[in-house]
Amino acid sequence: MQFNRLRATLKAGGIAIGTLMWETQGRGVVHTLAQAGMDFVMICTEHSAYNLETVVNLVAHAHAAGITPIVRIPDLQYQYVTRMLDTGCQSLIVPHIKTGAQVRQFIEYAKYYPEGHRGMAIYQGASTAYEDVAPSAAISHANANTLLAVLIETREAVENIEDILIPGIDLVLVGHQDLAQSLGVPGEYNHPKVREADARVRELCQTRKIAIAGALNRPENAKAVIESGAQFLLYGTDLVLIRREAERAVQAVAPFRQIRRSQ
Repeated sequence: MQFNRLRATLKAGGIAIGTLMWETQGRGVVHTLAQAGMDFVMICTEHSAYNLETVVNLVAHAHAAGITPIVRIPDLQYQYVTRMLDTGCQSLIVPHIKTGAQVRQFIEYAKYYPEGHRGMAIYQGASTAYEDVAPSAAISHANANTLLAVLIETREAVENIEDILIPGIDLVLVGHQDLAQSLGVPGEYNHPKVREADARVRELCQTRKIAIAGALNRPENAKAVIESGAQFLLYGTDLVLIRREAERAVQAVAPFRQIRRSQ
């Protein structure tokens, strides 16, 4: 069965780096990220047009390439949780979390007994890496290798953070864009309200030994992001990486274009 290396890395206090996919779909993208040495690929289904079949294929290619897929589901619904898990994904991020009750529901959907009541669908399929295993072994392995993450992106979530960060949650991402909007300061990510909320979440994560994500905008900022306590480093998106290389090429050619125009 598939071992969740991302979860193991975070639990051991290690650092993992990856990027977000929400536009590209080819298997070569996933394999390229793996060959580059990235630890995970975050597949977004909240803000993309990906359908279930596309996501399942990306997850399968990620496993084949040796990189951990982690899927941001659109919302907290039973079908979004169980269909992802049953088709081979072991790591999920749920957005729009505001209360402890929602977190408990998330764990209930995602974990088998005794940690939850995930629907039983143990067969020789993707959830067991197509192995024929006893249900008891599959249950134990799934519970130990399922990584659950929550997005903190509203005033209500910050106010309820004590009830949200409970056993069963392995990773927290602070969604600064939505959080700033919820706090009444859209686009002002350095506003004191946003910084205070972020600090509160980070402090509790550290106390409860829950990994926290950090946005890595530029490679040279890695030291500062890691020193802030982040273990899960999200470096750009598929489009950001493509654009940066395209801009570098255009900038390199620009002086020669000027020379040609002046002749």
